[in-house]
Amino acid sequence: MALSPQAIAEKGEKIYKEKYRDEFERIHQGKFVAVEIETEKAYVGDTPEKAIESAQHECDGGYFHLIKVGSPGVFRVGYYADRAS
Repeated sequence: MALSPQAIAEKGEKIYKEKYRDEFERIHQGKFVAVEIETEKAYVGDTPEKAIESAQHECDGGYFHLIKVGSPGVFRVGYYADRAS
């Protein structure tokens, strides 16, 4: 099954919201979750790498969506423009 990154993210978010969000925001605040979109299983880790490593150990070759529990995104992206005169 070949899916676009957007399709994987949308399905992963939907699974997380429907099955895991309420519980995980109570007990795993600030941790990372890798949601495998075919099995709908979630793997928790203290770091993004640990969550993905745990997921890949059980579902090698799966499609994963990474979430930071309680945050709008996993990583913060910044932008700086230096305007040369």
